[in-house]
Amino acid sequence: MSDQTFTITVNVRELLTEFIPKLAAEYVQMRGAQEELKGTELTLNVDISGAVYGFVIKDGVDFTVQEGPIDNPRVHIALSLETIAKMADMKNIDMLLGMQSQLTRKKYDVLTGLKGTSVFAIKNPDGTVSDISVTFNGAQTPKVGLRLSMEDANRINRGEENPIQLFMSGRMEIDGEMAFAMMLQPLFT
Repeated sequence: MSDQTFTITVNVRELLTEFIPKLAAEYVQMRGAQEELKGTELTLNVDISGAVYGFVIKDGVDFTVQEGPIDNPRVHIALSLETIAKMADMKNIDMLLGMQSQLTRKKYDVLTGLKGTSVFAIKNPDGTVSDISVTFNGAQTPKVGLRLSMEDANRINRGEENPIQLFMSGRMEIDGEMAFAMMLQPLFT
């Protein structure tokens, strides 16, 4: 019975404005992280094939979501509709929630200081590649590309692996500014 699967249909608007904020806030509360995140405000834009949603996350649990971008976000994530559809598969839903649900004060502090762009090329089980571009604090440079499998990306998200281990074992390739790639490390631990 545990091998049975089912598909949930949800549109991108519902996913970004209702589902993700609700679950992410619940995860922060379950972890008891809302106290350490008091006084924080994270702004983020999520661009899905040109449709942009702006998020303001206060104290880790108070989400305001709007259709359309927020000016000067700390984080801008861009991905295609096909990529989000693959990630919305229940086996990968945690990756969609990762940044918001795993936010700690340490990660928040790292996000406020990061300047640059990372492009993740994630190889899906079907052989296709999903590109996710993340720009921190409006800076296009330095730029780094990271290539890894969806399986390894999920391992990082679950805390079973870290990017350094994957890079050292050859399961993740890094192109571009290695120093900037190292600055990303605290976001994944």
